[in-house]
Amino acid sequence: MRRLRPTDGTPLHKRAAQYHLAKLTTGGAPIHQELHAEMAAKYADLKAKARAVEDAEDDASAASALADHAEIKLENTIRDIDADLGKLDRQVPTLSAQIIVFPHGYGAEIDPEGAAQLAGLPALRARIAQFSAHGIVIEALARFDAAHEAFAKAIEAEEKAEALVDTLFAEELEARRAIREQFESAYGRLRDHYKARPALVEEFFLKEGRRRTPKKGPTDG
Repeated sequence: MRRLRPTDGTPLHKRAAQYHLAKLTTGGAPIHQELHAEMAAKYADLKAKARAVEDAEDDASAASALADHAEIKLENTIRDIDADLGKLDRQVPTLSAQIIVFPHGYGAEIDPEGAAQLAGLPALRARIAQFSAHGIVIEALARFDAAHEAFAKAIEAEEKAEALVDTLFAEELEARRAIREQFESAYGRLRDHYKARPALVEEFFLKEGRRRTPKKGPTDG
């Protein structure tokens, strides 16, 4: 019997299980029916767990796209605020609002990626709020708060989606383990059944490198 390894992927686990299931249908003893029922349940579970991971990965990709969109909107808002503060400084040259809010330029605020960008936003808002006596800054703060909230929610949704992928993949790994354990159980029980002809046991399990090569057609080279 070709023993599956934990490092073998789900497709190989499924292929080996399907081969085993089909072979068991050729046996006529109760042991074959019992083993078929047991493996069929574990195979169905692995299929369901693998599909759940695929669906969760799709959702995580969508959440990532929305987080990227929210991040771009936030960064554009920060750029606009920098420009607004430049206008304010031209109106009231003594304020120096732009350099106070962005002492290292707005690039320092937008360079961090993803969740790392969230960490500096409260301090940035506090610096902007120092100039909230001016109408242009009041409007800027409203835009900033909306963009900040949308980005924070998008990052939270992305992190939850990624965590769900990890959780479901762990369940898929457990389903693979159950398949491997079922093979070990089936092998031992079939050996007990075929005591006089133990070589027959191997016929119920996928062999290393087992794959039929399609026959060439009349027009093939």
